[in-house]
Amino acid sequence: MATVTNLATHLLGLLQPAAVGAAKTAAPNKGGTAAPVTVLNGSVNSSSASVPKSDAARMAFYHFLKNLCEAGEPLSTSVLDRFFRRALGHHHWSENKLELFTEVSACLQHFSNQTGEPIPLPPFSSPNDLQMVRAESFRTLERVVEDWIKQHQGPTDQIRILKDREEKLLVCRLAVDRSLSVHIFDRALCIREGHLEPLVDDMAVYYNSDLSIDSTRLSQIETAPHTVARFRFNNGYRGIQVRGYTFQKTATFDGGDLHRHPLLFYPLKRIEQFFVNRATDPMYIELTNLLEQASDLMARQHSERLRFAEAAIERGRLAFEQVFVDDRLLRLLLENLERAILLEKRNVPYETLPEENLRPAMPVEMPMQLGHNLGLNLAPGQEFIEPSGPDLVELQEAEKCETIAPLNRELQSL
Repeated sequence: MATVTNLATHLLGLLQPAAVGAAKTAAPNKGGTAAPVTVLNGSVNSSSASVPKSDAARMAFYHFLKNLCEAGEPLSTSVLDRFFRRALGHHHWSENKLELFTEVSACLQHFSNQTGEPIPLPPFSSPNDLQMVRAESFRTLERVVEDWIKQHQGPTDQIRILKDREEKLLVCRLAVDRSLSVHIFDRALCIREGHLEPLVDDMAVYYNSDLSIDSTRLSQIETAPHTVARFRFNNGYRGIQVRGYTFQKTATFDGGDLHRHPLLFYPLKRIEQFFVNRATDPMYIELTNLLEQASDLMARQHSERLRFAEAAIERGRLAFEQVFVDDRLLRLLLENLERAILLEKRNVPYETLPEENLRPAMPVEMPMQLGHNLGLNLAPGQEFIEPSGPDLVELQEAEKCETIAPLNRELQSL
């Protein structure tokens, strides 16, 4: 039986002469040289202006098979269905469905003629059988996802649906063995055989019962617009990131802890904020301690208070916007620290400060004893301070009462 690897190898052979021809006939750029198309290590790269739509469709199909399918996976109708759905999520292919459908059909027929392998049935008879639409009403997306859940929910599964700023829906499914899968749906829908359904339903992160990433299944999440990370945990985070309507590889995750991969770190943490209890989340605890310590240094007029405070507020803003979105405790800590910095700058002209006091770059991984690692001369035991003031205490209690997340490693409320 034919596999996606067999077909990808066949397509690479078709792409190489096409790439050479395109390089020879490409229009000159502003410098008077041609914009070439090259094949490097099995990855085809091109500028969209110099590649015909048929060649772009062939490249997209090749890169999808190579980067977004399992090596050795049987070539089936479901593979083709996944490809067309993923492709139509890009404006380029939704506007050029006919060229995409025609070229993929021709490639499959050529592969069958050359190898004698039977080709799988196409997922639909014409490109018009799959129409992509965008849900303008968030309630429409909810109804479509509810129908999807009914078709995919097991008899013992426990389901919770969560909203992410009314742009995406997260479906958390807890199995009887306490493993957790989190499916992410956006507003992209499709009309097929008279029914609305999610255009893409394989964006998901898979966890074991201890909330570690499942090493036996590949997880996929969108890390940026039209950019997808595909990864698993196997002696570290391993996988790739692809981007654009030709699904070209743009990054590789080659092992190590999550903090070594900023491209993956923040999107994954943003998802986990919905079901990981912040009271036990090391990142959240360290971040709030960092902001509290910065405020304390400002109040005590420490000689390096501005350097530390600006580094802390830069880190805090990023986490507030990307991970712990609209968290009220973080907002309060950031506002208090920004106010202290503003008052300090009014009293001391900022341009007179030494250059080393200006914003330093901070690593993704935050050290446990921040005071010593940033070069501050703090007495032992003063690396962090406890929250002070009734406003912080009351807010923390309110956050505990309002959390929608179960305790880590338990997920009892699902």
